Amino acid sequence: MKNLLFIEGNRQNIDKENVKQSYHKIMSLGYIQSMPIEYLPMDKAIDKIGGRKLFKATVVRNTGEGEPTISNFKIIIEVVKPEDYCKYDGVCEDGQHRDLALKFPGLKDVEPTYAEIEIPENMDTLSYIAIRNNGKNWNNDDFYNSGITTNEKEVDHMLKQCKDYKAAFIFPLYTLGTANLQPKQIKAIQLGYKKASDFKNLQLDNSTHELGDKLLNALTTHSFLTQDRFTGRFAGGLKAFYEENGKDIQKVLDTITLIDKHTWDIHFTAQKGQSMEIKSYAEAFKALYAEFCA
Repeated sequence: MKNLLFIEGNRQNIDKENVKQSYHKIMSLGYIQSMPIEYLPMDKAIDKIGGRKLFKATVVRNTGEGEPTISNFKIIIEVVKPEDYCKYDGVCEDGQHRDLALKFPGLKDVEPTYAEIEIPENMDTLSYIAIRNNGKNWNNDDFYNSGITTNEKEVDHMLKQCKDYKAAFIFPLYTLGTANLQPKQIKAIQLGYKKASDFKNLQLDNSTHELGDKLLNALTTHSFLTQDRFTGRFAGGLKAFYEENGKDIQKVLDTITLIDKHTWDIHFTAQKGQSMEIKSYAEAFKALYAEFCA
């Protein structure tokens, strides 16, 4: 069995349920030899890491003493020092959950298969993993949190904010005055077969960057607003309010300062049986501004 490392950005929050599923499949069906775990040999991986950390993942017993079992385990992730990379066979590209499942004593006699992969000269490991998993079970959040850089300043800045806030909340804030950024667009940009400039209605520049920073700062430093209120609909309503009222950022910032528990309950709380949609939030911001500033 090969001793593989995982790369920073490739699902560091490993889903234990997927590990369990892999374990039970192998236990029930045996290891399917025609489905190898793919890896990049360490001598080739070193030039493809792109400055990211490599991690060692192990399974240990969660409670009590003894060996881990599939009903009693936790996953330990440890950063490996570069000088120790030579002690490992390579970097796992596809098959993380199976690799971890095979670490359980119950599967110690299983003989898995492995396949060395080749990565194109101008592609790093994470970009390859994203393409390799495209169409499988990477969801949008996997891409947003993958650490895959696009080399496009404005897009990478948005993705950086997505580590702390929901993408649906961040994207409207950083696209004021231009088209909304769609998940399929950000995915295409991260995979490298599209650039932001390919989407003609999407105009990202220093201005959208600065406006987004101003809004995010005003919201996250607000004395009343908490992160649970930072939804895509809330941000979408704020963007609509900006665009429907002369694209005056100061008006938007002034309106944000007017929000407190009292005004939130009046303007931003849906009536029973209804929900706050983007239009509802836009109207709430408009009504709040009219009440105090018009």
